[in-house]
Amino acid sequence: MTVTKTRTARSTWRPRLVAVVAVAVVNALVALAGPLIGADMVVTSPGQEPAPIDWPAFAIFSAGFALLGWAALLLVQRVLGADRGRLVWTIVAVLITVLMFLPPLAVSASTATAIVLELSHLVVAAIVIPVFWRTAGD
Repeated sequence: MTVTKTRTARSTWRPRLVAVVAVAVVNALVALAGPLIGADMVVTSPGQEPAPIDWPAFAIFSAGFALLGWAALLLVQRVLGADRGRLVWTIVAVLITVLMFLPPLAVSASTATAIVLELSHLVVAAIVIPVFWRTAGD
């Protein structure tokens, strides 16, 4: 007797939704903890006035980019199939994570603030990539 395991839409959306919420919450906490390590949470883009970055922005942008990643995964799996789609999505997600280390270096910010910004990118990658990869198989 052979037992086959099928993945339903329900079994994939719940962990992905939890991952989206988790990155929003964890990055909000990272932003709130920033001042504890001396981060003033102010950045200055070239040619612009200094702008504070508050914790809701961390939560909103983290969740937004996680949702974009989810949509991209669904699209690439539809076009390339489950296994190839997962592989391509994972490679692109890792490359985007690496590239996301550049923008905080292009603005003027305290070292502690830059560390918080970089850490926020790692949080998204560390939560979203494994969860989406695991739920995208087969």
